[in-house]
Amino acid sequence: MKLSKKLVRYILSTLIVTILILVYIAYSPKLYYNLGNIFFGGVPTLYNLTFAQSFFYQAAHPLFAKPYPYASHQLSRTYFIKGDLGTSLSIAYKELVDYPEHRATYYIIGLTLGYMNKEKEAIDAFSKYIDYNPKTWAARNDKAWLQFRIGDIDGAIATLEPVVDKQLYNVWVQNTYCALMLQKKEYLKAKNACLQAQSVLSTMTEEAWGKAYPGNDPRIYKTGLQAMKLSVESNLKLLEGKR
Repeated sequence: MKLSKKLVRYILSTLIVTILILVYIAYSPKLYYNLGNIFFGGVPTLYNLTFAQSFFYQAAHPLFAKPYPYASHQLSRTYFIKGDLGTSLSIAYKELVDYPEHRATYYIIGLTLGYMNKEKEAIDAFSKYIDYNPKTWAARNDKAWLQFRIGDIDGAIATLEPVVDKQLYNVWVQNTYCALMLQKKEYLKAKNACLQAQSVLSTMTEEAWGKAYPGNDPRIYKTGLQAMKLSVESNLKLLEGKR
């Protein structure tokens, strides 16, 4: 049976469209990036670090295009969570090679260096992130904690103070400020900060705690919240009898 030219054209056009769709699915870095985000906390019930890492890798290493923006950044975060700090760091630097303007990546660089006990390098990375985003509380808190670790208490206070009064309901900022004021023997300020943190923690849910740690497995939220409560309670015990 001979097919009409019209039917042949229809079949060919349908085939071409199908092939193009398959090529897009196979080689689209944007698609892989979006899929990675879905499995990296975008849909908490679908959290799967292995899947997320695989999709981010494809987005960061496309066959026929430039790495998708922030694909290496996200891939770096997956390795950080897995504890492969060296790989995390090298991939984060790759993001900056591909996209020098993506200074948000200095945050994961600072975090990774901090966990590698390279405090001074981490502080420098967080400083670069803060220059990019001066209103950040998270990078200021992390940088201040690293300065605390190397004994630069005054530097830590200078880093954190711009957000202390603006983040009164932020348990991370208030608890860190409490610890710093303890070191300076500013016991009233320390106590007020810790009591503020304790008050917020009394009603904080596991999900609310987890919002500060995007990309982490939701199953650790309960443990993390409990650890934060213990930290605040420990600081308050140190303040007992202090005036």
